Amino acid sequence: MSNLKSKEQRVKEAITLLKKLPDIGIQREDYMFRYIQGFMSKWVSDGQAITETIEFRSHIGTLILPDKVNKVAALDLKAKREEDD
Repeated sequence: MSNLKSKEQRVKEAITLLKKLPDIGIQREDYMFRYIQGFMSKWVSDGQAITETIEFRSHIGTLILPDKVNKVAALDLKAKREEDD
């Protein structure tokens, strides 16, 4: 049995993650939603693992799209540090 995710597994994880984006303020009509969706579409199609750092207005995100079944797709967010004035 392969330890690589099937296309079906990647689709399911991508949909789950995309459905959660509005909960963190990234609406379907936002550019960032489409930007993240683009990475997910590539990942679903070719199965290659992707790790991408994405800069949001108030956060830095790390999009993790793994190729192995023992890891799950995630978008980890960290608040940006405020610049000293």
